[in-house]
Amino acid sequence: MGFFFDRGQIVGAIYCIVREWVSAMSNITFCWELGGGYGHIAGFKPLAEKLIAKGYCVSALLRDTSSAHHFFKEMPVHYMNAPIWGGGKRYAAPTISYADIIKRCGYDSKESLLSLVQQWREKLCTYGTTLIIADHAPTALIAARTLKLPATLFGTGFFSPPLVCPLPSITPWLNTPPDFLQHIETEVLEVINSVLRHFAVDELDYLHQLFDVDENFLCTLPELDHYSHRSTEEYWGPRFSDTSGVEASWPRNGKQNIFIYTNNKYDLLDSLLLSLKGIDANTLIHCAGMEKTATERYTEENICFSLEPIQIKSMEGKADLVICHAGHGTVAATLLMGIPLLLIPTQLEQLLLAGKLNHLKLSNTIDIRAKQAEFGKAIKYALNDRECEKRVKLFAKHYQGFDSQEQLEEIVIACDDLLRQ
Repeated sequence: MGFFFDRGQIVGAIYCIVREWVSAMSNITFCWELGGGYGHIAGFKPLAEKLIAKGYCVSALLRDTSSAHHFFKEMPVHYMNAPIWGGGKRYAAPTISYADIIKRCGYDSKESLLSLVQQWREKLCTYGTTLIIADHAPTALIAARTLKLPATLFGTGFFSPPLVCPLPSITPWLNTPPDFLQHIETEVLEVINSVLRHFAVDELDYLHQLFDVDENFLCTLPELDHYSHRSTEEYWGPRFSDTSGVEASWPRNGKQNIFIYTNNKYDLLDSLLLSLKGIDANTLIHCAGMEKTATERYTEENICFSLEPIQIKSMEGKADLVICHAGHGTVAATLLMGIPLLLIPTQLEQLLLAGKLNHLKLSNTIDIRAKQAEFGKAIKYALNDRECEKRVKLFAKHYQGFDSQEQLEEIVIACDDLLRQ
């Protein structure tokens, strides 16, 4: 008689063996599956440093490893590419909820999601993971359930929707009927449950239970939360790395100082950079992915580029305006230093945050739908918007007691407690 084992049983057996082998040294794995930009890795780096100092092995499964060497330089962090969904349909309709986001990323059928979960299980097995720290990584959370691994969330409000059913709309201006939100959520929930049944794991009654983890490190503030209404979740304060990168420097000529963080994939990059020639200010630019030769067209006596990321902390007391695409970490660090912002969102997550800050008069914003954005006019206005400057200073004063080092120490203690259970 032959014995037959499916792939899931084999991976599970291997995982148990590996976990016993590494029991003397816990391996904490950071997981990033969805989204883009420096913020995901940069936000984790300070926590990784604390965990390593505590004696933990730290590994990372990253959606994009291209900038990992900048942030993990000389750190014993083992990393490799995370499993990500690479196929599927193209959708013309706008994304309306978190369920809709993941439906478009492999959660539209059991076959596609099962394949993703199996890949996550295998890579977690390779690392001998004993605790997951999930950034924007819903499939890592499913894999953790099937492997009975403790899991935490470590990220912004966008990665951690409120524990309600259905999950709120992320495009409230479209006035989507609740029944339609529920319909999409029900479809996605059934796909997830079909995968959980495959691994003989308890099913979810509601989609939000996917985010009901062992500890939710909700790293934001109410003013920076992409979702407006939460009832029970605790805010841990924003996460960011304010000491990574090279120091910001501008000429000392009495003019105002601008810092721009953008990337070479921004559709209106040329228009943005050319508009700076009409601004009577010093401008320092970091354009991720831009080669040195490409910067020469825009460089002037008062306009210079840094090919390396800029250390955010070094801008304190120097920068008069920061222009960026509304990445949460950059926005949080900038506001806590009392520096005004001009936001240019390029995708939905950024648009939600920019809209909220604009409503609170904590930033100025360029409309994401603008095809002929008047950058010069917007920059001049932002440099002289005294009402916004006043509110930003008040925000910084209100949160002046926030200590990121204390926050990280408390997170490490919480992780330590989970691993000792």
